[in-house]
Amino acid sequence: MKNAKQFRSTCPLARGLDILGDKWTLLILRDIHAFGKTTYKELSQMPEKIATNTLADRLEKLTSIGLLTKTRSTKNKLVFHYHCTEKAEDLVPMIESFSKWSLKYLCEESEHADFEQVMEPVNQH
Repeated sequence: MKNAKQFRSTCPLARGLDILGDKWTLLILRDIHAFGKTTYKELSQMPEKIATNTLADRLEKLTSIGLLTKTRSTKNKLVFHYHCTEKAEDLVPMIESFSKWSLKYLCEESEHADFEQVMEPVNQH
């Protein structure tokens, strides 16, 4: 994973953005960690309306870099479950901080109650 050829810079922030900087990765991690979504079908129903091909691509990427594990369902062999690894769990404080920053600077006061309701499952972890 730490092969310098994979990254555009030696800067740690730039390297993190190379992995996490698209608009879907953190939302997928949010839904798995905070909302307990584990299947492709559940994740495809996120309110931000991710395209199915994008979701498949991101899940493959996140699994290959060790942020998610992928296991076959015991009830249906066609279904896979995705779970956060320790590496992904270590991102949770950053995701929470980023969400709070967005709430403070990018949301209207009237939207704060909606955010608190959405983030309730996160705060319970």
